[in-house]
Amino acid sequence: MSGRGTGARARYDYTQGSIRRGMLRLSIPVFFELLAWNIDSILELFWVGQLGAPALAAMSLGFMVLMFVRALGMANRTAGQALLAQRIGAGDIEGASRLAGQMIVLQLILFTPIIAAGIAGAPVFMAMISGDPEIVHLGTIYLRAGFSMLFFIDGIFTLAAIFRGSGEPGFSLTGMIVNSISGFAAMPLLVFGAGPIPALGIAGATLGLGVGRLAGCAVMLGFLFSGRCRIHLSLSDLLPRPHLLLRIAELGWPIGGQNFFERGANLVLIGLLSPFGGVALAAWGIGNRVSNMGLMTAFALQSAVRTMVGQNIGAQRPERARRAAWATIGAVFIILSCTTSAIFLWAPEIIRFFGMSGEAMPAGIACLRILCLGIVFEGTRRVISGIFEGAAQTKPPMFVEALIRWPVMLPMAYGASVWLGLRESGIWWAVAGSQVLGGLALLFWFKFGWERRIRES
Repeated sequence: MSGRGTGARARYDYTQGSIRRGMLRLSIPVFFELLAWNIDSILELFWVGQLGAPALAAMSLGFMVLMFVRALGMANRTAGQALLAQRIGAGDIEGASRLAGQMIVLQLILFTPIIAAGIAGAPVFMAMISGDPEIVHLGTIYLRAGFSMLFFIDGIFTLAAIFRGSGEPGFSLTGMIVNSISGFAAMPLLVFGAGPIPALGIAGATLGLGVGRLAGCAVMLGFLFSGRCRIHLSLSDLLPRPHLLLRIAELGWPIGGQNFFERGANLVLIGLLSPFGGVALAAWGIGNRVSNMGLMTAFALQSAVRTMVGQNIGAQRPERARRAAWATIGAVFIILSCTTSAIFLWAPEIIRFFGMSGEAMPAGIACLRILCLGIVFEGTRRVISGIFEGAAQTKPPMFVEALIRWPVMLPMAYGASVWLGLRESGIWWAVAGSQVLGGLALLFWFKFGWERRIRES
């Protein structure tokens, strides 16, 4: 075991003691970290909503494009977190630090060409998913601003994954808090302008978001290079090491594929929604983001169980990993059942908060209530994905995603909206239905595949 990053401060051992306590130590900071991130997202939605329905619709489309290209970042950080957790569990701090450095290097390699292509191709991307000239114009402005800040908008989550894999999510929470405070101040200032700062409109929202993420990245990098945390980076860790980059890519490509299937399907859904008008797009933008916020507990538990399973498998304790997996599945089911009830009940108040009123309000309420019905199953699927990923088994979640999203959800959405005449509500029902099927399918694979392998190991 290397002495790097092993200072006098005691480090919590997730391969020993109470599983419940370990999961709480991992998931609570991640939950508040995600809360900080969702506050950014909600603020962006709120300020753009003040610019009118066309701006809100344009942002909804542009946001989906940015989320699609960020699938590569998700692959990098998820695979890296799992591998890093296994090295921590095995006591290889030096190897974990080198791996963390390669996660940062891979982020730069992946996103440099994406940013250049995104800034140049923004008008083409928007024209592909909307025929409304005003929405295409506003969406192009939003996309170019978003791509210009993409290193920081996505990179902060790669840095957070390093802390999660090492079992010290409190450091990334600090960076996220700095991010939220900075973004809170920057967004309205850049959207509406003040003094010498011009009003940038829709671009100001995502630029303000990027300013906050930049501040958060700076704080997290400061921790990683300071030696205060378990992972202690040095400049030599940022020299490309092909064998580590390939290992992350080898484990990460199914995760990237899973996210491309999911986010690509969402782009197709946007294309199906566009003929039903700006109100349908705005309702989807709000409903999708709020339901994702309702999944925060699942995202936190997904990250926590990924680390718990990874560290215990690295420490040769598969039975403890199995018990942690089932405990997490039970917890997410109970918590998200309560979340779904709350969103369903308060849907009118939530929709009103984001500026939808009058004739547009019923569409927003219907969208949010339908989408929230899939939250329990989607959250369960996310947690089970984290279990597979922590064990370095990244293909099962990808296969389920591919089978449910494209051959099932998209035909259902088209058939319900066009053939059955349900219009936009048919698309929302197809999304919720696919989440139910996806959750059940991966739960079946976990029970009769992953758990059996763990018991036999």
